[in-house]
Amino acid sequence: MANPKIKKVAETPLWKLAIRFMISFGIILAVVLTIAELIKNGNLNAVSESIKNGTWTTFIVIRLAIITGYGFAMAFLTKRKAKNRI
Repeated sequence: MANPKIKKVAETPLWKLAIRFMISFGIILAVVLTIAELIKNGNLNAVSESIKNGTWTTFIVIRLAIITGYGFAMAFLTKRKAKNRI
């Protein structure tokens, strides 16, 4: 008999799993990038300057694409692994 948690993951729609992975990865990525910016510049002035000159849209679009790709890839792999264990 399969573990109920594995069965639940196998039955969950792909998009719901992807959203969970995207939220988790997005938070981790935001924290890591903020810390990297603090180490690189010593402060967060680069963030306010990127908002002023409009380069923030490219930054956000790239990060959203990475987060979305990661979310769906992990959801697909997790769902496939759960189905194989049932």
